[in-house]
Amino acid sequence: MYYLPAERQDMTEVLYMKEVKKAQITAAEIAALWTQYMNETANLYIHRHMLEHIEDNEIKNIIVFAVNLGEKQINKIKSFFKREGHPIPVGFTDDDYTPQCPRMFSDDYCLNYINIMSLHGCHGYSAAVTTCTRQDIRSYFTDCLEQATALCNRTKDLLLKKGLYHRPPSITPAKQVEFVKDNDFLTGWLGEKRSLSCMEISDIYFNLKKSIFAKAFILAAQQVVGEGSAKRLLQQALKIKEKHIRTFSDVMMKEHLPSPPIWDAEITDSTTSPFSEKLWMFQVGFLLSTAQFYYSTGLGSSPRRDLIAKYTITITEVSKVSGDWIKIMIQNHWMEQPPLAENRKQLADK
Repeated sequence: MYYLPAERQDMTEVLYMKEVKKAQITAAEIAALWTQYMNETANLYIHRHMLEHIEDNEIKNIIVFAVNLGEKQINKIKSFFKREGHPIPVGFTDDDYTPQCPRMFSDDYCLNYINIMSLHGCHGYSAAVTTCTRQDIRSYFTDCLEQATALCNRTKDLLLKKGLYHRPPSITPAKQVEFVKDNDFLTGWLGEKRSLSCMEISDIYFNLKKSIFAKAFILAAQQVVGEGSAKRLLQQALKIKEKHIRTFSDVMMKEHLPSPPIWDAEITDSTTSPFSEKLWMFQVGFLLSTAQFYYSTGLGSSPRRDLIAKYTITITEVSKVSGDWIKIMIQNHWMEQPPLAENRKQLADK
């Protein structure tokens, strides 16, 4: 099992106070902190709902850990913004959460949810470490990365223990190292296709895994959101996810490789929403944007032309739904504006 190291002195605070001449916070640093604040406040209420209903003590301990971690990080980001003179984002508050609602997710889905979100955290925090400049903020995101990694390992260990973690396919070891000899390596439309590479298998499998997870979450949202533009968007997103799951599951099946299992049955039949429509829609938008990122990663590592075409189509379709999502968020005043650069023309006109 993996656990966080013993509590240590908050190096972020020490580094901040030691700076004789503090550099002004950069746009990249504001972006990383602002984005994390929005995501952490949304997930905090989802975790609290899960905690109300969880029955498995091992899973409960992990969710308690995730809630405590989220609260600590939210307070830390608030202190950064306050010291730098930036307004603290609204994010999500108690107004977006209704306690004591019927449960939406099974224990198994809750554990899988924490695992998938920790994966996103690992990627997001590693990017923040590379784009941030100031030592105190880099130190903060380095700590966040360590914590997200520990959470990812703990959830994966428990999923494995419970038989809920489905491993990616294995391939037979090659007899010798080979080099690509001709352009047949790129084929995919006509003639005999080459087998999938290990990179292509990995990207397809994990994109499928995330799409299957997202589909179940969108299904839950559609179940409790009232009639209107948000409901129609969720129905559209659900169809797109189903289509993409079929597309890449077919690729795996033709290669005689397994796909991850569906999680839809882990959503309960409750039609009472524990969250505001704003929170549901924000989280669905997050899942759509991460899908675009991971499909693009798959596109970049897949030389086979048929896979390039499939990824291009899926990215285009997700982009269309994401565009509709932005319009609905703006129309309902649900989309909080991130900090903007100064409008020099506006200042000059004054």
